[in-house]
Amino acid sequence: MTFTTEGQWPSYTYIVPQIYTRSKVRLVGLGTYTPKGIITNEFFAHISTRLGDPRKAEDLERVTGLQTRHVRTNTLDLCRSMAGDDAPGLIYHPDAPAEESLVDMAVIAAKRAVASAGRAISEIDTVIGASSSDNDAFPTIAGWVQSRLGLPPVRATMLRGACACQTEAFQICAEVLAGSSARLVLLVTSEGLLPNIMNVLDWKTSSLFGEGAAAFLLERGDEDTYIINGADARLAQSLIYQTPLRKDVVEMAEVDIKIRQLYREGRGKELAQLLSTYMVGYTKMNGKEVYRAAPRAMAESVDALCRHAGVHPDELAHIVPHQANSRITRRLGELLINDYGWPESTMEKLADNFRYYGNLSNASIALALTELLRQGQLHDGEWMALPAVGGGMNYGSWLLRYHALKNPDALLNPEE
Repeated sequence: MTFTTEGQWPSYTYIVPQIYTRSKVRLVGLGTYTPKGIITNEFFAHISTRLGDPRKAEDLERVTGLQTRHVRTNTLDLCRSMAGDDAPGLIYHPDAPAEESLVDMAVIAAKRAVASAGRAISEIDTVIGASSSDNDAFPTIAGWVQSRLGLPPVRATMLRGACACQTEAFQICAEVLAGSSARLVLLVTSEGLLPNIMNVLDWKTSSLFGEGAAAFLLERGDEDTYIINGADARLAQSLIYQTPLRKDVVEMAEVDIKIRQLYREGRGKELAQLLSTYMVGYTKMNGKEVYRAAPRAMAESVDALCRHAGVHPDELAHIVPHQANSRITRRLGELLINDYGWPESTMEKLADNFRYYGNLSNASIALALTELLRQGQLHDGEWMALPAVGGGMNYGSWLLRYHALKNPDALLNPEE
């Protein structure tokens, strides 16, 4: 990487590098949770074939790099009701609860984060939540977690947005701690996109996602960390979602009935047309536009923060991006190398666990960190960058040093 003259920056497309947060924050706890149900590629291959655009499971794995997704039992039930009782690739777990909410998952992740830090729940004085699939308008997931943990009525703030809400939440946590309005902040994320904001039969989109929750525990530290975020609604059409209102309910029910009818009749082109034109209640994604914009926005975020911190790429041990898909992760590395002068070794620093979990939206970075820790790849004092990009379009990154958890077993081998 070639550092520019002071006050000058590369020609970034998305990031405004001068607007960032520098704060002394330490990550002391980490918790994750993935449900026990599994969806394999056979399920989505079955749907695509039924709709006249046949794919094999191997085709889907080759294109996406994805093998399995972890989901709740209630999501498996929805998939079966949508695709038919004969649909393969839906694997139930005998010990999984029949009903499991986003809040249920978030509470488990939060308890694991607190235990991994060797701290007491009673020490938490702020809860920040983030989700792109939250269906709790109020109380929010953050509020429910605060209540379920038995905390007093402390601040509980919720961010609702796409996959880069996790980096925006990092920045809010850092600013809360820097302002001394809290001493120990719990950040919780929980996601169930498949049943909540998309149609299962829209297989080109729904096949990319899994479910899960994550939590971070943060406090004031002795070392500087750097966080940046940005937004550009002009790019909304690349990945957009509109929440249905009361007035939309009847029309949406009629559209759902029509979608199921078209699926049963194998009229895939008409079903795809309906999904592309009906603008309420279902996520719309332009894959080509996402692939063009997402890796570059994350690359810019990482590059800008390293320049702010004076951290040379050789000093950065890990880049742990939002796990959108494996192709986007690889493209992120290529852009850092080709456009910003990073060394070829950058590719070896990219974390990619998309294959087994899918896109977990705002819970994805934490799960990728957990897998690195499980593999013994995280070491005390190492610099790591945590970039994300999401619909809307939003993007950002957190640059920090990793410090060993006091009780990593609570994360890697949880009792609950």
